[in-house]
Amino acid sequence: MAWLTLALLLLALGRLSRAGDELAIAGFVTATEQEASEGYFAVGGDTMVVVKQGSSLQRWLKLHSGQRIRVTLESAGPEN
Repeated sequence: MAWLTLALLLLALGRLSRAGDELAIAGFVTATEQEASEGYFAVGGDTMVVVKQGSSLQRWLKLHSGQRIRVTLESAGPEN
C-alpha cells in the first residue's frame, strides 16, 4: 500500500511541475473576412492570434471560424 501511495504522490508532483510550463486558452474563433485574410483571429474575449498569411494554420482557423477551440502553449525547453 505504501508503494501505491508513493507512486500516486510522484505522479501528482510530476503533473504539478509540468502545469507551470503550459497555458491553455479556450473560446470561439472569430474574425471578419478582412481580418481572416490578413491572419488575425480572436479566440475568446481576450486573446488575439496572428498567423502567417497563406499558412495551413490560417486555412484551419478560417475553416473553424465560429467554432469553439482550445489553444495550448507550452515551453519547448532549451534548444541545444
